[in-house]
This record gives sequence, structure tokens and C-alpha cells, in this order.
Amino acid sequence: MRPSRLYVVGTSSFAADVVDFATETGLEIAGLLEPFDRSRVGTTVHDLPVSWLEETGAARALVGTGERSRRLIVGRLRAAGWTIDGLVHPKAHVARSSAVRKGAIVAPGAVVGARSRIGEHVVIGRGALVGQHTEVEAFATVESGANVADNVRIGEDALVGMAAVVGDHVTVGASAVVAAGAVVLADVEAD
Repeated sequence: MRPSRLYVVGTSSFAADVVDFATETGLEIAGLLEPFDRSRVGTTVHDLPVSWLEETGAARALVGTGERSRRLIVGRLRAAGWTIDGLVHPKAHVARSSAVRKGAIVAPGAVVGARSRIGEHVVIGRGALVGQHTEVEAFATVESGANVADNVRIGEDALVGMAAVVGDHVTVGASAVVAAGAVVLADVEAD
């Protein structure tokens, strides 16, 4: 049987967004898990109690941490026996022929076109557009307002910044960063 308690990892502003996304979906959040700053443990942040990740009995979690720490957090959750959930907000649109993998978060207003693949633990931000036949690989982030065209590949751990535009048939390599507001019409190398 699946554990019923649901926690959000993180205490940042993105964690507050994830709490809102979850509650708007009808989920109840038990608290926040702090992964880095022990001084926050025992406090209340975003109106929720904060506990240390490894000192809280394993349950279900949504990862509400930034792009550069998400892979590390997922490893810690797995080692501690947690179930890692994902979330597609009811005000997002994911084409029926597309797939969203485990642990991914698709925020309100996001659109994912036909036959696209959203990898494990990816974040698609508020109002982001992902075109058809596009692949966003594990742990990548497409920030709010970004527009990723058709037939694009976003590599693992890559970041497409807020309001950036990525043109058709472009590959953004693993761990690459596309700056906020950038317009990308050619491939971006890894790292």
C-alpha cells in the first residue's frame, strides 16, 4: 500500500509554488523537508512545519528544490525509502500522445505538444510551451514562460531559462544553460 502522507522537499519560493500546485490538485501537504539548512528544522515555513529529510519517516514526496540540487535530493530520498511523486497541474495541458515520467512537475499554464516526452524529475514551469515531438530529458528544467519549439531535444540536467526561445530541431546538450530571454536557433553544446 502506498504511504499517504505527502511532503514537499525544500523551503524556498519554488517549494511554495509546489505546495500551491499540489493543494490546487486536491492533495494535502503534511510538511516541508529541509535538505540543507538545519536551522530551519522545527520552524514553520510557508505555513507548514519543517523537518529534516532523513529524520522524517519515509512517505511520499514532491521535490520542490532548484534545478542544480534536484538530482542530489532524489538520491537522498531514494536512499531513505521515500516514494517520489510527480504532478501535472490541472490547468496544464499535456497532449494525450505525450508522456510525463515519474517525479516530473508540470506547472499551471504549461503546454506540452503531441508525441513529446517529459523525463523523470523534469520541471516544466508556469506558462512554458513545449512543442510536439520534443524530448526533455531527466532532471532538466524549462522555466516559466520559455518556448521550446518542435522536434527539440533538451539534455539531462539542462536549464532553459525564463522566457527563453528554443527554435525547431535544436539540441540543448546535457547540463547546458540557456539564459533567460535568450533566443537559440542552433545547437547548444553540453555543459
